[in-house]
Parts: sequence; C-alpha cells; structure tokens
Amino acid sequence: MISATMNQMLPLVSVILPVFNRRYVIERALNSVIAQTFQDFELLIVDDGSTDGLEERVIPEILHRPNWRYLKHANRRLAWTRNIGLFAALAKLVTFLDSDDEYLPEHLALRVDFMTQHPEVDIIHGGYELIGPEEYHWVRDVRHPARKIHLNDCCLGATLFGKKDVFLQAGGFPLVNFSSEYYLLQQLEKRFCVKRVFFSTYRYHTESEDRLCRRQENQA
Repeated sequence: MISATMNQMLPLVSVILPVFNRRYVIERALNSVIAQTFQDFELLIVDDGSTDGLEERVIPEILHRPNWRYLKHANRRLAWTRNIGLFAALAKLVTFLDSDDEYLPEHLALRVDFMTQHPEVDIIHGGYELIGPEEYHWVRDVRHPARKIHLNDCCLGATLFGKKDVFLQAGGFPLVNFSSEYYLLQQLEKRFCVKRVFFSTYRYHTESEDRLCRRQENQA
C-alpha cells in the first residue's frame, strides 16, 4: 500500500534543466515550463557550478513550487550535468531544456500523447524551431570536423524525450567535449526504438554567444 501511494505521488515526466552562469537568461526557460498545458511533471534544475548568483534567482521560486528541485555541483560541463539529472529524476519519462531555450505551451503534452499512443517507442527527439540569425544555424559536423552541417540535420540533445531506464541502459550522455547527444543517439538507435517527431514546440535560440556550439566554432 505504501509503495502504491508513493507511485501515485511521483510525476509522469522529469524535465532536466542544466545551467551554468545563465542567470541573465534563465527566466525565459522557467516561464516556458510554468506555462505548460501538461502539469504532471517535476522540474529538476541542475546547476553546473554557477558563480553568477543563479541560486538567488532560483531558490525563492522553488520554495513555493513543490514540483521544482535544485541541485548544484562543481563545474563538470553539460554531459555530466545532464547525467546527474538523469540519476536524480523521479519520473519514468525524462526530457531536457537548455537554460537559454524555451518550450511552447503544448511541448510536454504533445510528447506525452505521442508516447502514450506509441507504447513500442522508447525515445523520441526533434520537433524544434531555430531562433536567431541564419549564420548560426550551421555547426561543425562531428563526423567530418572540416565541414559544417545544418542544425535541422542534427539531433538536439535537449529535445530527447523518453524512458528514463532506457537512457540509463544506454549509458547516458558520453563525457565528450562536443555533441555528446550524437554519440548517445547512436547507442540508443542500436538497442531501442527511437523516432523523430516534427511538431515544432521546442524553441532553440542560436544567438547566445556562450552557446556550446558557438564556443566550439570559436575554438576551431
């Protein structure tokens, strides 16, 4: 009886939001989570060692939002931070949100509906709109570093949505410097049922100077 009661209290979806020194822009992401039409979720904010006073913005919000949690560790970069979120997530379904991006209001609802209607599917990804100058819609191709590839031909890690145990069985995000979602997707597609969706409810902002793919371009 206790176990059944606890299961009823757990959220259906865990939204993992990794963040590092994004106090100046995280408001947009947080507001988009609040605006979701689907509300059976927890928001897990995983702070990757921010030094900009981010917790001063986040903790007061958490105090009156029981489905929000905040974790902080020393700076270990994006892949590790997403993995911490995976291990800490309470729900059977998990997904992600980058701290400078946003969801449209029906984002979670459409993905939950898809998974419900297709129980054979383990993981979905895709369904995004690119916001920002066209010149920033191209990134270094992880398979052929000398050339660029359009973001529409990539797997955006924050759009991954699916069964927590599947992410864990695949080993989570590899601890590489660039495009860990590419390597994770390869492992997922070898062992599980993965589908791409096209309802564009994730808004991916490319204009941020400190976006990971922009930093990689500057270092190339």
